Amino acid sequence: MSTNKTQRGYTLLEMIVSLGIFSLVMVVVTGAYLTLISLDRQARGNNQLVSSLSFAVESMARNMRTGTGYMCNGSSVVPNCDGGTSITFVDSQGQTITYFKRSDGTIGQCTGACSESRAVSLTDPLITIQSLTFYVRGVGTADIVQPQVIFVIKGSMKTDTNKTTDFTIQTGATQRFIDI
Repeated sequence: MSTNKTQRGYTLLEMIVSLGIFSLVMVVVTGAYLTLISLDRQARGNNQLVSSLSFAVESMARNMRTGTGYMCNGSSVVPNCDGGTSITFVDSQGQTITYFKRSDGTIGQCTGACSESRAVSLTDPLITIQSLTFYVRGVGTADIVQPQVIFVIKGSMKTDTNKTTDFTIQTGATQRFIDI
């Protein structure tokens, strides 16, 4: 009498090996997934800060474009300037606007008489401005150059993950009102 035994199923050793391989793959995939989530969070934080800074820069440039009577550092003696730390001008509604770097590292905007306490911050507190420099050309009445303001912003952004990104932005605005 012969008995044929056919073996079906997995042995205990095969099951342990397959579970080990599965566990190893899951650990690698989970690590990659968590890294991806962290990078996404950082990218969203950077994107929000960049949008905030972009809005402030565009708002400043738009106001300068429609303004007149540009003066660096509050002085009307020398209309053109190379590297002023603040700019004052008259906007399209006839109000005096001043932009400058505040002591807390944000960009400040004043309407009318200006002081640090009256200034409104245009940038997010997570954005630290190291320098804000204005260059003005063509303000004199005897020149044949359209008035132009170029400003350079140097600073850093600190995201939710405490990573700091340095930046330098330069933009310009040419007065719309013809002054040639």
